[in-house]
Amino acid sequence: MKNKILVASEYGSVNGGENSFLALVDGLRSKGWQFLAAVPQGSPFANRLQETQVEVVDFCMHNADGVKKSQTEIREEFSALATKTGCDLIHCNSLSTSRICGPVCQSLGIPSLGYLRDILKLSKKAMADINQIDRLIAVSQATRQWHCEHGLDSSRTSVVHNGVDSNIFFPPASEPFLNKTSKSTRIAVPPRLLFVGQIGIRKGVDMLVDAFLQIATKIPTAKLSIVGQRYSQKHEAVEYEKKLIQQVASSPFSDRVSWLGIRDDVPDLMRQSTILIHPARQEPLGRVLLEAAASGLPIIATDVGGTAEILSSPELKNLLVPPESPAEIAKKVISLSSSAQELTSISRQLRAVAIANFSIESCVRNIDGHYRMLLD
Repeated sequence: MKNKILVASEYGSVNGGENSFLALVDGLRSKGWQFLAAVPQGSPFANRLQETQVEVVDFCMHNADGVKKSQTEIREEFSALATKTGCDLIHCNSLSTSRICGPVCQSLGIPSLGYLRDILKLSKKAMADINQIDRLIAVSQATRQWHCEHGLDSSRTSVVHNGVDSNIFFPPASEPFLNKTSKSTRIAVPPRLLFVGQIGIRKGVDMLVDAFLQIATKIPTAKLSIVGQRYSQKHEAVEYEKKLIQQVASSPFSDRVSWLGIRDDVPDLMRQSTILIHPARQEPLGRVLLEAAASGLPIIATDVGGTAEILSSPELKNLLVPPESPAEIAKKVISLSSSAQELTSISRQLRAVAIANFSIESCVRNIDGHYRMLLD
């Protein structure tokens, strides 16, 4: 008989954490696990889960008007849901759900695993709630270290790097920057720059725009595609996005910036791009960086959080820039895009790193092992 795992998620959007779980489902199912998910019914995440044959039960932490319910109300609803489903183990797919569900799992006596996908300061009460989860999985050493230094129980916390499917994310050709005759290959000049992520302050989209406006003055043919959208409805987040759009629109290079929104063809976009720019202010372990690495897409990224755990070799470390440094990003992009040989060398190294250190098979084995230890 298969063990039943209830996956809890606060939001219905599909971002890095949701995509990371979706990438594991088939592999974990082949190990004998059965999943059902407590997520907002009818949401993009619920739809994606159902496409992978995961049963969805409606669980929403917000009222119909978008206001978050009280912790007491949320925990009562989740407790009733967990009891009704008869699950053998609860998988909290984020830091926020780990906090909400920790006391519930302890009260019900159901083994629990919680994911730490954020680096942010928590209150003592929040940390105490999270410490009631039986097994905590940090997506990077940097994430684990941060939380353990701020009160997380290190004895129950392990690191499991996210995995990426190298059969979905792969380079367009063996020599994508040197072969300029095929339509399916990248061309070093003109550079086609790519950003994939939420439109928000944490992802540093303002630095992306500042850097590109500097790049565009030096490389008249450079183009930038921005994939993603703003999720926060806070006033400052709305104004942040509005200011960026206006900044681009009022520049001489507005026709070279494409705001693409949410796309389902990111693997193809990566194969068509020259460099991924990732100017985040905080990044536990960016999934988009792993996808770019598997795609052999050179990366320029800020040295924050767990990013250096991906770009760890001497040559790849050269792709890192200090945070808050659009001028450094521009300088790196201009230099790198001028050398097809260097782009090709980096492409090969990134692909090799993704396969060797961040395979989806390795991630499945690790999570399967943690599930089994919890039930044993």
